[in-house]
Order: sequence, then structure tokens, then C-alpha cells
Amino acid sequence: MQTCAAAAVQDIRKEEYRCWSNPEGQALQQVTKNVWSMGRPFKWNGIDVGGRAAVVKLSDGTLWVHSPLQLDDALKQALAKIGEVRHIVSPNFEHTSFASAWLKAYPKAKGYGCPGLKAKLPDAGYAVELSTSNQPPPEWNGEIEHTFLGYEHNPFTGKPFFNEVVFCYKPEGMFFATDFYWAYPSSGTQTATQFWKFGMDRIYGPFYRSLMIKDQGLFNKTMKRVFGEWNWDKIFPCHGNPIMANGKTVLKEHLKLRRAPSGSFCI
Repeated sequence: MQTCAAAAVQDIRKEEYRCWSNPEGQALQQVTKNVWSMGRPFKWNGIDVGGRAAVVKLSDGTLWVHSPLQLDDALKQALAKIGEVRHIVSPNFEHTSFASAWLKAYPKAKGYGCPGLKAKLPDAGYAVELSTSNQPPPEWNGEIEHTFLGYEHNPFTGKPFFNEVVFCYKPEGMFFATDFYWAYPSSGTQTATQFWKFGMDRIYGPFYRSLMIKDQGLFNKTMKRVFGEWNWDKIFPCHGNPIMANGKTVLKEHLKLRRAPSGSFCI
């Protein structure tokens, strides 16, 4: 049964929130009992490639925000109905534009950045850089774990590309990805968005699998953790629609992942 607070949150809407990832224009869309989505238009060269941030309510009542989008009064009002924002996460080098505004709006909150982000954006206000050894911050109460995708690199510069961290919310079996995985729908979006989907599926995907994995051993170790050690079946992507069942199968197919005779993962 939907609580009064949840119903009140869903009644907070704005026309500028309306897009293919949020057709009703809600400030927050409830995905599971403790996970909400902020679906917003996200334009790249005039193409709505879709933006989606996540809010997780931890067992202590605090809110964990993944890849925050633009903050305004309507969103603040919606968030206040479900809990107190205390954890603000920038999961890679690209999804950083709004974190500083959130940290200023919520001075009791702590900012967490992917490895290297504090040096890259020293004035952004991040208090913590997530561990490359995958030790989660204690204030997440053991409910959210993370894994650093340290095997990725830009094949032209040899430097980190997204430098992304992915997450697992254990109580509800939800996997969070930023640019590591996208789930653009096959229909229901504008023609330009469908061209974007084609480019991501047919051009970027093979490029990633062929050229961006610099350390196959570390890749195997990371995939073992994500698929073998973590228990999840749902995916919350920053770009696209949530996957609510069979998430591991979907992600393996997306990565073209297979098991080698040795038991390791290969692409």
C-alpha cells in the first residue's frame, strides 16, 4: 500500500521535468520501496539522451543520492517528504555538474567522488574519494557496496576515461550504473534519440569492448565481483529506463560477456 508521503511526493510535478524518461513530469518517481528516480530531459547537441538520478533511503532514514541532477524548490520539497539528504555521490568524471549545488543546499551532507575527482575538481566540495579497494564508507551502514572500474582507459591518451564506480544496494538487489551501461528504449522516443541509441549500441559499445579495457586481469576480477559476489537482479541506469528483472542477464548481453574455460570473464 502506498504511503501518504509517497503519494504526496508523486503529486509534485513540473512541466519542465516531462520527458520520455519521466512522461508525467514528477519530481520523484518511486521505483521500489526505498529507491526513487529523478527523470529529466538531458540534451546533448539538441538530442534528449535522457538523464536519471537516483535517491535511496537507507535504513537510518538518510537519503543517498547518485549522480544528482539540477536541484530546485520542487525537488527539495519532494525530497523532504521522504528523508534527509546526507550522501551525495558523483560516480564518474562526467556526472559532476550539479554536486556542488547540492552540497551547498544540504550542508550536513557529505560528498563522495570517484577516484581522482577531488584532484580534478578541488573546489567542488567532495569530502571523500571512494576507495579503489572497494571498501564502502561506514556511514552507508553496509547497505551499499561499490566497485571501481579501474580497468577502463582512453585508448588515445592512455588516461582514465570515465573513471566510473558502480554500486549495489543490497536490501533491494539494485545495481547502479552511470555510463558503464545504458538502457535506451527501442521505441517511444524522438527520432534523434533513436539515432543516438543506434550510435551507442553499434559504435560506442564495440569501441568500449575492444579498445577501452586495458587490464584484462582486473576486468575479470571486477566482473567476478559484480556478477558473482553481488546479489542483484535490477538495474538503475543514469541513461535509459530501469530494468526490474533479470538484470544480470541483460548486462551480460550488453557487454557481450562470456565465460572462458578457465572460469574467467571474457568479451
